[in-house]
Amino acid sequence: MISDILKNLQKEIVLFLLSIAISVIAIVVSNSLWKSSLETQQSAASSLNYARERYHTALDRQRLLSLYEKKYNTLKESGIVGNEDRLNWVDTIESSSTRFKIPYLKYRIEKRTPVSSINLDRKYPGITLLKSPMTLEMQLLHEGDLFTIINYLDKAAKGLFDIQNCTISRNQISSNSLLDSTTDRNFTALCKLNWYTINKKTSAITIRNET
Repeated sequence: MISDILKNLQKEIVLFLLSIAISVIAIVVSNSLWKSSLETQQSAASSLNYARERYHTALDRQRLLSLYEKKYNTLKESGIVGNEDRLNWVDTIESSSTRFKIPYLKYRIEKRTPVSSINLDRKYPGITLLKSPMTLEMQLLHEGDLFTIINYLDKAAKGLFDIQNCTISRNQISSNSLLDSTTDRNFTALCKLNWYTINKKTSAITIRNET
C-alpha cells in the first residue's frame, strides 16, 4: 500500500526535491551577486574617496604654488632673484647725487661672486647666493648726508644689500666752525656695501663686467 503511494508520488517528490535544489542554487547565486555588488559598491566608494582626496590635494598644491609664485615674482621684480641689475644701481646712485646735492660721489662695483656657506648649502641646496661688492666714496656737506644716501639706496635701488663698513671723517678746512665754512666738502665718507642676488644652481649665472 505504502509502496504504491510512493510510486504514485515519485514524480511529485522528484519535482519537490528539484525545486529545493533550484531554490538553494538561486539563494547561493543571489548571495554571490549581492556580495559582488557590495564589493563593487565599496570599491567605487573607495575610488571616489581617493579621487576626492587627490582633487583636494591638487587644490592645496595649486594654492601653495600660487602663493609661492607671487612671492617669487615679488623677489624677482625687486631685483633679489635673477641677474644683478647694475644699471639700476648706477642710475640710483647718480640720481641721489643730483637729488641731494652731493658735491662728489664716486662708486665702484666689483665682479659678482658666489657666497660660500656650508649652512646655506645644507638648508637651501637648490640656490646660489651671489655677492657684488660696491665701494662708495663721497665728499659731503653734512654728516647726515651719508645716512640720506644709504636710506635712498635702500628704498629706491633694486636688490638687497648690507653695509660691510662705513667711515666718515672731517676734512681740514680753513675755518674752525662748519657754520663759517665756505666749502661744501666738509666730510669724507667711505663705505663698502655688498649687493646680494639669488639664482637657481641649475640656471646659468651671468657675471657682467665691472662698472
